[in-house]
Amino acid sequence: MSLTRRRALTGLALLPAALCGSSLVGAADAVVPTAVTQAAPKVDIVSFEPALTESLLGLGVVPRAVVNAGFYREFVAQPSLPDDVIDLGPSIEPNLEYLQRLAPGLIIGTSWQLEGTLLQRIAPLRTFDIYAANAQPYRNAGQVLLDLGALVDRRAQAQALLEQTDQLLESLRARLSSFKDRPVYIARLNPDGRHLLLFGAKGMYQAVLDRLGLRNAYQGRTNAWGGSPAVGIETLLEHPDAAFLYYTNPREAVAAQRRLDSSPIWRALPMIREGRIRALPRFYPSGGLLTAQRLALSITEQLLAMEADHA
Repeated sequence: MSLTRRRALTGLALLPAALCGSSLVGAADAVVPTAVTQAAPKVDIVSFEPALTESLLGLGVVPRAVVNAGFYREFVAQPSLPDDVIDLGPSIEPNLEYLQRLAPGLIIGTSWQLEGTLLQRIAPLRTFDIYAANAQPYRNAGQVLLDLGALVDRRAQAQALLEQTDQLLESLRARLSSFKDRPVYIARLNPDGRHLLLFGAKGMYQAVLDRLGLRNAYQGRTNAWGGSPAVGIETLLEHPDAAFLYYTNPREAVAAQRRLDSSPIWRALPMIREGRIRALPRFYPSGGLLTAQRLALSITEQLLAMEADHA
């Protein structure tokens, strides 16, 4: 029986349209692999999830194909995805005919991407969930890394990367001890100039803040990956003493900044008037352990820069 796109995609959903970036603090401590060579060994795996692709590349192996390579390169970026990895197209409509011809040894993704689909008629499926009901993404990301390491015969590398990440975040926590009593907002600026996407409970941003010994100023409700996408900027008045870390989608940055600059509420915020605001690179909020590393490094860099400016 032939496999149609519509039937195979039953149960699949859109990947969160969220963003990522990178930064370094104490570069000697950083263990993020940033480049994977074209000669790195390939595994006969197709990845449907950027966080899993990130983890495989961090272990020094390259998937044979991925869904939406462009999304990975723009929103995850590191470790870099080699040019010769096959791109199966967008996550909402991957090229299933091509996938059938590839006949991969394994397809990996999250439960919500793979369960309830007919992709099992093409290849065996295995699911890995970082953003699960237990809301412990950092711990889950570490376990997923170990599980993938066992799957691709990189157990020692996975264990070493997990330990290095724990040590890195612990060392950054010590450097941020002066911020333990100052709440921190992390947000994406929306182009309307009136709302923010604030990051809170359940997501990797919250997990990293916890590991760094920092208090998240935002305690409102969030979705499964820790975002609350349409919060009014007046919410920032709840913690006027907070530090404000943000990023903006490049295509929206000019419009967002122009509208915020004309907002009386924004201009009146103590954190804005007193310069307790710093920009972060873009990060993929549904990323894995390497995303957590880069996020922690960038948060530390910006908060220490803020402290130096007010010394």
